[in-house]
Formats: sequence, C-alpha cells, structure tokens
Amino acid sequence: MKRNPGRVVFVSLCVSLAVIASLWIYAFIRGFGSAVEKAVVTTNTGFFQFQEPRFARTTDSSTPYVLNSTLEQKLKSTTISFSPELVLDGNIVTPEGATALRALGIIPSLHKKFLPLARKMIAGSFLDEKSDNEVVIGQELAHFFNFKVGEQLVLNYQDNKGELSSEILTIKGIFHYNSRSFEKKNLYLTQNTWQKLFFRSLRSEILYNRIPIMTKDLSARKQLEKNFFDHHLVLKSWKEMNPEMAVINEFQMIVIQMFFIIVAIAVILTILNPVQMAWQERVKELRLLTILGISPMDIWIIGLYEVILMIFVSGMTAVVVLGVVLGIQSKTGVDFSAIHQGVHIE
Repeated sequence: MKRNPGRVVFVSLCVSLAVIASLWIYAFIRGFGSAVEKAVVTTNTGFFQFQEPRFARTTDSSTPYVLNSTLEQKLKSTTISFSPELVLDGNIVTPEGATALRALGIIPSLHKKFLPLARKMIAGSFLDEKSDNEVVIGQELAHFFNFKVGEQLVLNYQDNKGELSSEILTIKGIFHYNSRSFEKKNLYLTQNTWQKLFFRSLRSEILYNRIPIMTKDLSARKQLEKNFFDHHLVLKSWKEMNPEMAVINEFQMIVIQMFFIIVAIAVILTILNPVQMAWQERVKELRLLTILGISPMDIWIIGLYEVILMIFVSGMTAVVVLGVVLGIQSKTGVDFSAIHQGVHIE
C-alpha cells in the first residue's frame, strides 16, 4: 500500500461515494414522502382527527360534543398534541373582493402546542383566553383585503338556526405559516367568540366538532382505535380527509423511486468498474507474493489488515463528506431525517 498509495485513496473514495450515494438516495426518498405528509398534517389536519359523528358525515357544526375530563386525559397521555376545534364556514365580502373561509374556534393554550402559529406572528399577537370578538388571520388573507392589525372585518355565516348573519370582528394578529392557501382559508377565534356567533349564547364547557391530533406517524391508528373506542367518535387519518393528496403522494413516491433506482444502478456500475480494475491489479500482486514464497497465512494477515484499513479510511471519508451533505441540508431545509433518527435539522 505504501508502494501504490494512489490506488488505496482511489478505492477508498469510490467505496465512500457508494456509501454516501446509497444513504442519500434512501434518505431523499423517505424525506420527500415525509415532507409531503408534513405539509398536509400541519394545515390544521394533524395525522388523525377525532370527529363528532354528524360532523364527520355532513360537516354540520350544530351538534358539537363536550370535551370531558376522561377524554382529555386520554388525549394527553396517548398523543403528542391535540386541539379541540369548532368549525364554521363563512365568507368575507369587501370592495376588494370576496373569499370563502373557515372560522375555527380554538382553545389558545392547547392550539399553541398543536401548531406553532403563536411563533409565526408577523404583526400583532396570538389569541389568549380573554380574547373577545377578536380574530387571527393569515398573511395572504390580509394582503388580499389590505387588512391591518386593529382593523375590523365582517364575517358572513349561517348560525345554528339556519339564519344568515354578519358579525364585526377585530383583527388581533396576522400570521405567516405553511402556505398561501392555508393563510387565506383559515381564520382563528376563541371558542367563546365562536359560540356567541353560532349559538348566540355562551357555554361553560369546551366543545368540539373535531379534535386534530399529532402522533408520531400513521402507525398509531390501531392504538388510538383501541384507546378511544368507547367515546363514539369517528377516527380519520389525513389520507382519508385528503384522498386526492394521498393518491398524488403515492404516485410521486413511485415515480421518484423508479428514478432513483435508475440513478442508483448507474452510480453503482460507475463506481464498481474502476474498483474492479484496481482489485484485478491487487490480485496480480498477491499472486506474485505467492510465487515469491510468502506463506498463505501471511497473505491472509495482509488481506485482513487491508480490509481493516480500507474500512477505516472509507468510513472516515464517508463521515466527512456526509457531514458536509448534512450541513448543506441544514441550510437549505432538505429533509434527510431518515439518516439521523427522524430528527429534523432546522
């Protein structure tokens, strides 16, 4: 190896590139699917939702359930985070235009743990328990209607009696989060304000039409069904609530996997060819050693030493280059969580 160090470096580099390429291809495929899933579950959907049966069938908000202490304790012990929500479809009409949106009645303290909207405020502040007739809107909705913090908007909706109503609400804050469609579609207010709008009265209990929850992944479904079967709720995953996105995601994953399989084959053949040529030269040297009378035991010892050295050199090279790759992804946001235990580097 001292006589031909260039070959050692070359083979080590080839093996390192093979390791890095295989890890990168695997991680990219896994990361792409994770990124698409993350984009969906962070749009107030969650990995799963417990829905009140009537709301699950018809999206009718008039028969919400009460969040009792037993259900709340189970949710706290079996999920990462959850947010009981009341859902009301409405619209805004101004001289600048009109748009349909969804008014979500939330408990601010629980919703802060579910979505990071409170940390994504670009103007004003997030809701608190004392907020009354105040709303938080997205940046896209604010741009569309030229809304500013402190101004008022008129929400048009249909209350629980089927009567068309309009209500003036004050804008407390503007957030920038997720996507333009998410920012334009969702409007947040406290449960107390929501109840006064829809029921024309205030109830002391926490009500919900749906409870979006965050879990580790979709594999938690069986455990959720087992733990909550006696609460008479409908459990839906994000794929069931967004079937079009689920189909698109699966199709994209298949296409990407086919593409990277082709790339992987090309990379492997490109790397194996020079390695094979270098190995053939090494075999000739081993034959020469046999001719010179070196014992087979010594040749095995030399081979074992080479294997150990090549593993060390290739491993160190792979670690350095992979460290550079992870450093780049920490700046660009590309998801390589599949090779660092699911921890997203941000």
